[in-house]
Amino acid sequence: MQERELRNRYRILYVLLALLTLLVVQRLFSLQILEGENYRVISDSRLARNIPVKAPRGEILDRYGRPMITNRVGQTVAIAKIDDDRQALNQVVFNLASLFDANGLSYEDTFPVSKTEPFSFTFPGDTQEAIKKKELAFKKMYSLPEAASVQDVLDKFKKRYQVAEGFSKEEMRKIIGVRYEMEMRNFSSNNPYVFANDVDISTVSQIKEQREEKYRCISVYQEPIRAYTQGTTAAHILGRVGIISQAEYETLKEQDYGMNDYIGKEGAEKAFESYLRGIDGTNSIERKIKEGESEIVYSKDPIPGNSVLLTIDLDLQKAAEESLERNIHRIAANATSARGGGDANAGSVVVIDVNSGEILAIASYPTYDPARYNQDYNKLLQANGNPIFNRALRGTYEPGSTFKLVTATAALEEGIISPTQVMETKGQYHYLSHTFSCNVFRTSGRTHGVINVSEALRDSCNYFFYDMGKQLGIDRLGHYAKNFGLGDYTGIELSEEVKGQLANPADREKAGRKWYPGDALQAAIGQSDNLFTPIQLANYVATVANGGTNYRAHLLKAVKSGTDQSIIAKVQPEVRHKIEIKPENLNAILKGMGMVTDVGGTASGAFSSFPIKTGGKTGSAQVSRGSANGIYVGFAPFDDPQIAVAIVVEHGASGSGVSYIARDIFEQYFYGGMTPDRSETAKNELLP
Repeated sequence: MQERELRNRYRILYVLLALLTLLVVQRLFSLQILEGENYRVISDSRLARNIPVKAPRGEILDRYGRPMITNRVGQTVAIAKIDDDRQALNQVVFNLASLFDANGLSYEDTFPVSKTEPFSFTFPGDTQEAIKKKELAFKKMYSLPEAASVQDVLDKFKKRYQVAEGFSKEEMRKIIGVRYEMEMRNFSSNNPYVFANDVDISTVSQIKEQREEKYRCISVYQEPIRAYTQGTTAAHILGRVGIISQAEYETLKEQDYGMNDYIGKEGAEKAFESYLRGIDGTNSIERKIKEGESEIVYSKDPIPGNSVLLTIDLDLQKAAEESLERNIHRIAANATSARGGGDANAGSVVVIDVNSGEILAIASYPTYDPARYNQDYNKLLQANGNPIFNRALRGTYEPGSTFKLVTATAALEEGIISPTQVMETKGQYHYLSHTFSCNVFRTSGRTHGVINVSEALRDSCNYFFYDMGKQLGIDRLGHYAKNFGLGDYTGIELSEEVKGQLANPADREKAGRKWYPGDALQAAIGQSDNLFTPIQLANYVATVANGGTNYRAHLLKAVKSGTDQSIIAKVQPEVRHKIEIKPENLNAILKGMGMVTDVGGTASGAFSSFPIKTGGKTGSAQVSRGSANGIYVGFAPFDDPQIAVAIVVEHGASGSGVSYIARDIFEQYFYGGMTPDRSETAKNELLP
């Protein structure tokens, strides 16, 4: 009996299992066979993926909160992966690249082969050795033999990306270029490739109109784009952003950077990247391809970056740039001889707060429009004067007679001469077997007569400072120059790249050249191997003006929160070192600088009638070809120094002609504009 009941139960269980299996099979048959095509169409017609919502970068403002870089909305074009059909992807890539080429738009293509026949390698590098090194590294990365030709490389990548036959060689190269970038940026189903941003509406409309026919996996969306509100103003300070490189990504990926991110490449954009960068949000979007509709099913708002306030005074920056350009043209137009400044064509200005190291203006001429950097890049590389080059921070120049402030300080502090002690200058200074001539003797046969150190600065007397250099020697001279910050980085947040150079025997011998005893005399007047950047010269004269406190030069004033505008960081002045200068010695040096700008001084043309008394020092430095460089350093007001300037005009001939730029800057700073009689006064002024 029990055995029969057990068998009945098993039969019922078997029947139930059979019925359940039948139902499952029936449902699967219905889904996959009867209705399979309908469901496949529905599935294929819907695409759900996460789209990052770019956080706007923080704004860059001047010291008073006036905008220099803000954001605007632009159109971004990206390639999304929706299947594994490489042939279809290549066709879309070709269509998109061809559209951009036809419309004159740029897109990333760093594949190291030229775009047109005859093909050649295009590895970047300053030397042939560097170029060859990059070529070999590239071939090794992709398992190519060292002797592989350009065609071998193209064949390798044609196969790698499965580029179909039927494309011309140049069309194939176009596809490879984009696919190479996509690979470098980890293109995948979850990581669309940003092809270009800030795309014009006309091109976007063409993509949308032909999406199904030619651009089926192309996405177009809006994101913030940098807007340069001041045109070309402060281009070398502000810098630019660009797509992250492979090397940058490897360094920054731990900080949640993606391969499609834009980061600061130069200038303030790079220096203050950590403040300016926001936190991206996310939209999870489901899009019905057939109907062209989209639905956001999940959203995380982006957090904007913080705003950076620079120490720059926008009005002063504009005045410095305008005056620099105008006076360069004036010097060139009014030159009386071939070597009198007729070839003046470039220059730089740095304005600094004497009592804090804050940079108030940095100008470099010629300049460029940062908003058009990518479009104009090739033209800028070939333009006269190298507009991209930031002369203020990266250019090195002999300081000429502006260095005599160092020599005077060293001679006074070392007791070689006193403030009231006089010297009879004789025009020609004899040392060992050499004869060194003062400029006034060389040009007119005259001398500066009997003068003290202040008068020697006023007259820029080489004879006087030759003697100081001989008695000091190069080591003591270099010690004081170093304490003034010359031949060293200033500490500014932007990339200086070069330290400059102090004349000394050790470096000369390292370069394979002999040091001569007379080089100390040449160094004392700012020649020999002395090479400094304009920002170093500005910080140096500020140190003189404030009595010996050498501040770290800085460009960042404060940082404001991108969410509630509160101040989250504020930069305080930082003293690098302090030079102890006896009051009587400092007064003698400042007195000489005051005499330079007064009647009879080498900068009197610009400043003798100026309402505020200033101090300064002119200089000129011979170069291998063309007119000498014109140099001026100065400060104002004389009795209570607030700002200092350093100006270099390449082939400007003399510091006296350059000093008018300083006057314009002081007029803007103290009066908010330029006095009407300045242009006529400066018109034909070109003192030796």
